[in-house]
Amino acid sequence: MNYAIQAQNDFSYQPMPFFEDHAMTTNYSRKLDLNLYCIKRPQQTCFIRVTNPDMLAWGIEQGDMLVVEKSESLTVGDLVVIENRNKMDIYEFVAHNNGEFVLFSLSAKAANIKTHNLTDLNIVGVVTNTIHQVKPRRDTMKFVA
Repeated sequence: MNYAIQAQNDFSYQPMPFFEDHAMTTNYSRKLDLNLYCIKRPQQTCFIRVTNPDMLAWGIEQGDMLVVEKSESLTVGDLVVIENRNKMDIYEFVAHNNGEFVLFSLSAKAANIKTHNLTDLNIVGVVTNTIHQVKPRRDTMKFVA
């Protein structure tokens, strides 16, 4: 199959040119599709915009977009999204001791969770990527580039 025709069928848009910081060239043959980079299982993936300002310690800022994938298992250190009363809360899975799962809340407004059964929780999925928008500084002089 012709690659150009295949690319038209695979993407609803054209992938962007892709460069590496150590090898800037004018060769546009390498392309990057962020969907392929960030999403391994599209049918089990959703996006969640962060409104909580309390997660800076985890490198997550208010306004960031989280890529969340439904997972069959958890690993200590995973950031887990749990739906509770039509609200998404994010927890770090910190321990499994004596049959008890311990999840640390990333929000100052939500309590930590200790449970013997993860199926009691409405787990949306595990955070796989964070999309962070670099915001321009507001009170600085701007110059023509």
